[in-house]
Amino acid sequence: PNPNPNPNPNPNPNPGAMAAAPPLYLGVDLGGTNCRAALVRDTGVIMHVLREGLDGREFGVVVAQIHRLAELVLAEKGLGWGHIRAIGIGGPGLCRNGTIVGAANFPSWHDVPLASAVRGRCGNRPTYLVNDADAAVEAEAWVGAAATHKLQHVVLISLGTGVGTGAIAGGRLLQGSRACIEGGHVLCEPGGRRCPCGQRGCAEAYSSARAIKERYGEKGGEVGVDAREIFRRAKEGEALAAETVQEAIEMIARMCINISRVLDPEAFVFSGGISGLGEPFLERIRARFQELRWTVLPDEQQFLLASVGADSGIIGAAGAARRAIAERRYLPCEVSDAALQTEDVSAEADANPDSKADPNPSPDPNPNPNPSPRPNPSPKPPA
Repeated sequence: PNPNPNPNPNPNPNPGAMAAAPPLYLGVDLGGTNCRAALVRDTGVIMHVLREGLDGREFGVVVAQIHRLAELVLAEKGLGWGHIRAIGIGGPGLCRNGTIVGAANFPSWHDVPLASAVRGRCGNRPTYLVNDADAAVEAEAWVGAAATHKLQHVVLISLGTGVGTGAIAGGRLLQGSRACIEGGHVLCEPGGRRCPCGQRGCAEAYSSARAIKERYGEKGGEVGVDAREIFRRAKEGEALAAETVQEAIEMIARMCINISRVLDPEAFVFSGGISGLGEPFLERIRARFQELRWTVLPDEQQFLLASVGADSGIIGAAGAARRAIAERRYLPCEVSDAALQTEDVSAEADANPDSKADPNPSPDPNPNPNPSPRPNPSPKPPA
C-alpha cells in the first residue's frame, strides 16, 4: 500500500466539472393581508426572505406582486431564475390542481389559475400550489416536529381564527379527491352551533379562537374578550371561562378521535395561535382523548407542538414543490419525462457553467470506447 495516501482523494479527473450546487426553491406565502417570498435551501433553511403588504386583491395585481417580490429576492442574492429548481405557493382557501377555487379573503377569485400565472411570470419554473394548512404540515414533515420524531403519518391541526388540518400519510401529503380534507369540520355536536361553513356542530364552531370568544359571550361572559384572555381567566379560576375552555378541549379531543379512526396517524401536531398556550393545554387534550378512545385496541398517537413557527407557510410551500419534483408531479402544467430531463440539465447548467452538457450530443452515443466490429451479415445463398 501507498505509505502516504492522499487524505482527500478526488476521483473526478476533471475538477472543473463538479456536480451542480444544491438546488434552491422559491417559497411564497400568500396571506389575506400580506405576501412573503423566500429562497429556501434543499435542507429547508431559509436563505433570504422579503415581505410586503398586498398592493390589492385583484388577481393580476397579486400575480404581479409575487413576481416583483421574487425578482427582488433573487436580485439581492445575485441569483437568476436558473438557480431556482421549483416554486411553491402556500395560498388561502381551496387550492386544487394549481387553481384557487375560492378564498374568503379574495372574494372575486373563482377558479383562478395562480400556479400557471406565476410560472409564466417567474422564469417558467415548475410551480406547485397548496393551501396554507397543507403547507404547514409539509413544513413539519420536512424540518419540524414530524421530522424530529421520524414520523410518516401525521395530522396537523391549526387552531387559529378557524380550525385547519393537513395530513401526511406514508410520508406524502394527503389531499383527497378534491383537495378538500377539512378536519375542523367533522361533526362533534350534531345539531349544535352553526359553523361558518354552513353545517351545525363542527369542531371549529366550538374550538377556534373566534368560536371561543363567541361562546364566552353566549354563556354570559364579557363580550369581546379574546381567546387568550379567556384561557388566562380560566387558569385563574373563573368558572365561566373554565367552562368555555373545557368545551373547546372536548371538541378538539372528539375531532382527534374521529380523525384517528379514519387516518390512524402516529401523531397530531398542533399549530396556530391557541397552540401557543403550550404543553399544559396539549396535556388536557391528550388526557381527554385517552378518556374517549376505544379500549379494544391501543391508541398510541403522540400529541406534539409544531416547531417550525411563523415561517411554516414559506418552508412548507417550498417543501411541497420539492416533493412534487421528486415525485415527477407538476401542477397545473403537465411535463413529460423528456421535458423534466431538459429542465434538470438546464438548472444544473445555470447553477454551474462548468457542468454544461454537450450542446450537440451524438444521436446514438456508444459508451464503449473500443467497440468490437460488427459481424458482416451472412451472404445470401446463390440463386
